[in-house]
Amino acid sequence: MDESQNSPPLTLRKKLLFGAIVVVGIPVALLAAVELGGRAYFHFKYGRPGKSYGIYVADPDLGATHRPSSYNANSSINNRGFRNLDDISDSKAPGSMRVYCSGGSTTFCYNLSTEQAWPTRLQDNLRGRSGHDRDEVINAGQICFPVASELTLARRTIPMLKPDVVVIFTAVNEQLAAGIIGGADGKNFDELLRAQQWGVVPRHIDQERFLKRESILVRFLDYKFKNWFESRLTRDYRAEDAKPRPAHPWVMANFEHTLRDYIEFLRQQGVGRVILVRWGDSGSDSWFMNEERAFRDRGVEIARGLGAEVFDFSVVAEAHPQRRELYIASGIHLTQQGADLFAEKLGGFIADGVHPPAGATAAKAEAKTEATSDRSH
Repeated sequence: MDESQNSPPLTLRKKLLFGAIVVVGIPVALLAAVELGGRAYFHFKYGRPGKSYGIYVADPDLGATHRPSSYNANSSINNRGFRNLDDISDSKAPGSMRVYCSGGSTTFCYNLSTEQAWPTRLQDNLRGRSGHDRDEVINAGQICFPVASELTLARRTIPMLKPDVVVIFTAVNEQLAAGIIGGADGKNFDELLRAQQWGVVPRHIDQERFLKRESILVRFLDYKFKNWFESRLTRDYRAEDAKPRPAHPWVMANFEHTLRDYIEFLRQQGVGRVILVRWGDSGSDSWFMNEERAFRDRGVEIARGLGAEVFDFSVVAEAHPQRRELYIASGIHLTQQGADLFAEKLGGFIADGVHPPAGATAAKAEAKTEATSDRSH
C-alpha cells in the first residue's frame, strides 16, 4: 500500500510558509552569497593588514564620516579616519612640519588612489626637499563636505593634532549641501536666514545611508548604474546652455559666516599658517561653474580680509597648455596630471613661499584694474 495515499494534505499555513521560503528565502540567500563573495574578493584583492572593509561609519553630527583603519577598492583610511597610507599620532616628529588638508571630494580625490591623491603627492614633494624629510601631510578631505562639515571635523581633530599649516580647499560643495539641507534635511532657507543660523551641516549625505555604508552590492549598483543616470540628469544644470538656478541668499551667507568662523577657530588653535586655495577649473562657462567660482572668489576675499594666505592655482590652470587634461569631467576634480602639478606648486608655496606665476587671465585683470584707476584720476 502506498503510504503517500494516507499522508494528510498540507495545511494552508504550511503552504504559505513553503511559498515564502521559495519567493523570499532563495533570493535573500542568493544576495547574501553575492555579498559574502564580494567581501571575500575585495579582501583578497584590496585588503590591508589591520583594516576592515568599508570606509564609512554613521556620525550624529556629520551624517557619516570615515571609519578609522578601513579600506575600499581605491582608498586606505588610517587610524584617525584620514585618507593616508600611514597611521598618525597626536605628536609629530621633532623638527617636522604637519600640514592638515581640509576639503571635500576635491581634497579626498575620489577618482584617484590614495597614493595618487594630491595630499599624498604633496607629502612626497615636501619630503624630497632638504630639511623636510619628516614632514607629514594629512588628507582630511571627505566626499560631499561643505565648509560647515569641514569646520565640524576640524573642531574634533585640530586641537589634538596641532598642525603647523592648514590648507583649505573649499567652496566646491555649497550648492550640493544646500540641496540636501533644503531637501532631505527639511530645512527652510527663509527661516534659517531670518534666524541667522549659520554653520548648518547637511546630514543626509549619500554615504549616510546604512546600505551604502555596509553593502558591497548596493555600492556596486550605485557606482555602476546610479552615477550613469545622474550624469545625464545633471546635464540640466552643468551644460553650457543650461538655464541659471541661482542659490538662495542664505547659502552664500552661510558659507561666508562659516568660513570666517573656521579661519578664526584655526587662529585660536595656534595654527601658524592658514592657506586658502583659489582652485582652478577646466574652463567651462556654464552657469553652474560660474556660480562655483563666485563662492570660491568670495572665500578668497574673506580669507585675505582675515589675514590668511591664498594659494592661487587658478592662474596656473588658466595658463596651462593642457588645461582640460588637468581635470576630470566635473571640471574641478584633478586628474593624476593635475594632482601632481597642484602638489608641486603647493609644495613650493608652503616650503619656499613661491607663488604661482600669474597667467594670462591674471595679467589681463591687472591691466584692466590699472586702466580703471587711470581713468578715475
